Amino acid sequence: MEKQAKTCVLCNRELSIDNFYDAKRSLCIECDRKTARQRMRLYRRTLRGKAAQALTDARKTIRKNNYDVKDDLTVDELVEALEFFDTCAYCGKPFSGLSDKSIEHIVPLSKGGDNTISNICIVHRSCNSKKHDRSVSEVFGDKVSQEIEFYKEWLSGNEKHVSQLEKVLRPKLDRLEGLFADVFLYLQRKSNF
Repeated sequence: MEKQAKTCVLCNRELSIDNFYDAKRSLCIECDRKTARQRMRLYRRTLRGKAAQALTDARKTIRKNNYDVKDDLTVDELVEALEFFDTCAYCGKPFSGLSDKSIEHIVPLSKGGDNTISNICIVHRSCNSKKHDRSVSEVFGDKVSQEIEFYKEWLSGNEKHVSQLEKVLRPKLDRLEGLFADVFLYLQRKSNF
């Protein structure tokens, strides 16, 4: 049986398929390894790449320091957070670009803060460095701290907010259920005639 051959698009060598990580890849293993650093550098400049790197860094910190914290943050949640924040959560000024955005643990991991979406906000890199492992109120004042606490409650689905939303939505849902029941009865009667 003859081995399949494939041409690497970078080095233009015709090699056996065993010299590729898989048949779908266009670069041979050697060229793939040579270009990996540059590809990763470019990937980390993307929204998803920045989120993935931040999550990896946070998890390394948790493991390295043996922190006992909840860790259920996902890359998709971080991408949404990076898209959601158009101004810094601490200083309120707009970002100059993706490179200016930093993923911040509101309660630092070192102080028992969880690696969850309700403990994350997006801030300027300089604001993140300024805060370091101190509390928000200590660095940015009580007003900013209260706004951040409200944001955390909102994200974590605080019972108070859920019950307020339910009070508004329950009458509307009950009315819709009644309308659906009326339509169903009407259709049922109509089909019996």
